[in-house]
This record gives sequence, structure tokens and C-alpha cells, in this order.
Amino acid sequence: MGEFNWSIRIPLLKNRVIRNQLSLAIGIPFGILCIVLLAVQAYSGLAMVGGTLVLGFLLVMLIFRGTYDVQYALDDKGITCETQSKQKKRVRRMAAATAVMGVLAGNPTTVAAGMMAGARTKERFLWKRIRKVKYLDRQRTIMLRAGFGESIAVFCTEENFIAVRQYIQSRSS
Repeated sequence: MGEFNWSIRIPLLKNRVIRNQLSLAIGIPFGILCIVLLAVQAYSGLAMVGGTLVLGFLLVMLIFRGTYDVQYALDDKGITCETQSKQKKRVRRMAAATAVMGVLAGNPTTVAAGMMAGARTKERFLWKRIRKVKYLDRQRTIMLRAGFGESIAVFCTEENFIAVRQYIQSRSS
């Protein structure tokens, strides 16, 4: 069937899939932290957490211009999901800066976070490893899951969603 390639820019705040994933990744840990801080009446800590969240949000919106820029390649063996080169450079610079600040502060957790942040800019799944496929027609998104903690959201354009869906269905069944 050949190969399929496309690039897409997804607005971070307008896309429901990304909003849901961010809510889980950020909302759960910070929500628990806020509940603990409220329980122990650490209101200044709560203000610091809130300020950090707002500052982090503004920084991400400024650096990434409010979008997730990704490109996909589908072939007979699998699917590749890769951050577009301009945004990949920004991710790597931010990750390196985080790691360097962690080294300077003597904080190994920050160093590790910086190293991990720049690590997943390219993912490759083989069709035979894909365990679950979920089609979100209204969002023109296809969720692929492989092993534990391995997933890719395939964001499609209005023009290519049907063709990509059929391609994935023919390969993953």
C-alpha cells in the first residue's frame, strides 16, 4: 500500500485529546499537592504552587507558540511520530537548560527531568506491537497503544483522516 506522510500543527488548548492528557499529567499530581497543602494550612506553599503553574503555562505558550507541531510517516512496517524540526530544537534547548540548571543547583531530580524531556521527540511503533486502536472521529485522532506506557496520538487533517484510518485498520487488525 506504500507510504503515508504528513505534518500537522495542533493547538494545545483547542484540542480535546491534548487538553485531557495535560489534565491527567498536570492536574492529578498538582491537585493532590494542593489538597495536601490545604489540609496542612500551608497557604503560602499553595500560592507558590499556583504561581509556578501559571508561570510554567505562560512559558510553554511562549516557547511553543501554543501548538504541538508533529509529523507522521506510515509504512508497511509501522508508524513513526516525530516532533517537527523547529519545535524539536526548542524542546532540546529547554531540556538541556533544565538539566544544566539541575546540575548547578545540585538537584539530580531536575537533571533527570531535563534529560527525559528531550528524549521522546521521535516514536516508532511496529504494526505487530500495537495492542489497541481507538478512533476519535470528531477529533480526527487515532489513539494507538502498544506495551505498558507506550501510546501515540495520531492527529490527522480533515483531508487525510479517512485514508489514514483505513490504512491503520488494514495494518493493525
